[in-house]
Amino acid sequence: MTEHDELDTELRRLFADDRLDIRPDEAAPARVLAGARRIRRRRAALTATGGTLTAVVLVTAGLLLGPLRPASTNTAAPVEDSTTRATGSSAPLTANPVNPAPGSQSTAESTGSTGQSEPSRTPARSSSSAAPPTTASSRGQTAPLMTGAVLGPDGYSKLVLGMSFADAKKTGLLAGAGTAPSGCAGYRLTEGSASVSVVTISDTNGVVGFDATGAHTPERIRIGSTKDELEAAYPGLSKNGSTYTADAGGGGSYVFAVDDSNHVSTLQLVASTSC
Repeated sequence: MTEHDELDTELRRLFADDRLDIRPDEAAPARVLAGARRIRRRRAALTATGGTLTAVVLVTAGLLLGPLRPASTNTAAPVEDSTTRATGSSAPLTANPVNPAPGSQSTAESTGSTGQSEPSRTPARSSSSAAPPTTASSRGQTAPLMTGAVLGPDGYSKLVLGMSFADAKKTGLLAGAGTAPSGCAGYRLTEGSASVSVVTISDTNGVVGFDATGAHTPERIRIGSTKDELEAAYPGLSKNGSTYTADAGGGGSYVFAVDDSNHVSTLQLVASTSC
C-alpha cells in the first residue's frame, strides 16, 4: 500500500466518525425569525429616537438663536388712535407735548408731532363722482341726489321721437294700443305714470311728444326744479311768457312751464315736427 493510499484511508476513517455529525435543531427556524424581529424592532426604535432628537435639537436651536435676531423684528408697530387715522399722520402719540397749553392739544394732534402743518393724505375725490353742475353747486351748496327715470334728448326708454306707431306698439310699453291713431293721439304707458304720463303719437310723424311726471332731463331738471336751476342748466333758453324752450340735442326740444313760485310745473319733450 502506498503512502497516498494510507492517507486516503485515514481521512475516510476520520470523516466517518459519528462524533463529527451535526444534527439540526428543530427550534432553529423559530430562533432565526425571533432574531430577525428583534433586529427590526431595534432599527425602528433607533429611527424614532433619531427623529425625536432632531426635533429637540431644532427647538433648542430656535430658543437659543431667537434673541440674536434683529431688534426690529421683535418690535410691535405703534397703534394708531382715531386722531392719527383721521389726519393721516404716522407720528407716535408720545411725540405730543406732555403738558400742552389749554386749547392747543387738538391743534398739536391734528398737525403731527412737530406741531407743523402736514399735508393731508386723504385721497382727492374723483371728479367722476361729482354731481353735474347746478345752480346750487355753483353757489357752494351740495346738490341733492337725483333719482328717477331720465327723459333723454331723443325719447324715453325704448320709445324714441319719430318712431312709428307699429314700432312703438312692438315695444310693449303702450297701454291699450289698438289701431293706429287718426291724426294725433295720446297713449299711457304699461308701467304707469310715475315717470311719463302720456306719449303722443302722430299717424304721419310717429312719436312726437312725451309729458313727464317724475322723469328728469340729463341736466337734472324735473318738475319742481327752480327757475334758477333751469336757467343754469340751459343757458340758451328761449322764453315765451311763462314757457321756456331748450334744445334737447336729439332732434327735439324740452319745453318747460314755470309757475308763479318760479318752479317748473310741466316738462315735455317734443319733436321738431309735431301734430
